[in-house]
Amino acid sequence: MEGLNKQQKAEYDEAGFVAIEGVLSDAECDHFIDHMVQLADGSKQLEGFAPRKIGERGRTHNQHNYDPKALEYLVLPQLQAPLRDCFDGDEAEGIQTMYFWEGSEQGRHQDQFYLPACISAWLAFMDIDEANGTIYVQPGSHKKRLLTKADFEAGGEFEGVDYNVAVDELAKHNDLPEIPVRVNKGSVVFFDGRLVHYGGQIVESGSARHVLANHYIPTSFDDWPHKSWTRHAFDGSVRQHPLPDTES
Repeated sequence: MEGLNKQQKAEYDEAGFVAIEGVLSDAECDHFIDHMVQLADGSKQLEGFAPRKIGERGRTHNQHNYDPKALEYLVLPQLQAPLRDCFDGDEAEGIQTMYFWEGSEQGRHQDQFYLPACISAWLAFMDIDEANGTIYVQPGSHKKRLLTKADFEAGGEFEGVDYNVAVDELAKHNDLPEIPVRVNKGSVVFFDGRLVHYGGQIVESGSARHVLANHYIPTSFDDWPHKSWTRHAFDGSVRQHPLPDTES
């Protein structure tokens, strides 16, 4: 797949996100959904994964560490060029996967609070809108303030304040509209890790929202706090930051 065109890149830079249709084929979408449904109901076995009841499935975390299928979708070839454009020419390395069977209804947050320098690729395996709990984004908020761990440490502006409360205050201070992301099956939403976003309410109770949220950091980024995490390049190479020396 080619990278972002001029209009898509301008939209990403200005709004902090861009939705690209047709990145994934119907077959790729259906294959991963079937994989995850079978894992959840126990009809397929995978070491490291326990079956989950409907309505209690939540999300997986770093599934690519034990599931070759999740790793395959973390470094799908058609994601490489758009991510390179989002990183202004730097190559991307995959560092996290999260799968959602249903809408998360998660509160406002910024991904870079947890994963510095990251960009997300949100793979929609089905049509998603307000009915099944899409995400809401605050376009332009990536140009505003990014909350960091230092803000909550002693002497920080939000010392003693709950993170969710702080992000709600930040979103209000940004004074920017929040909009739902509506995408068709096979679309991928690329968004800046500084963008304020949240999981919308699930309007249709019991509805599915099959999404794989991948996170990436640029190859040139070395100030990565999660030293034990592996970094997966699109050429298949894997690297890991050296762990700090320990004194005996």
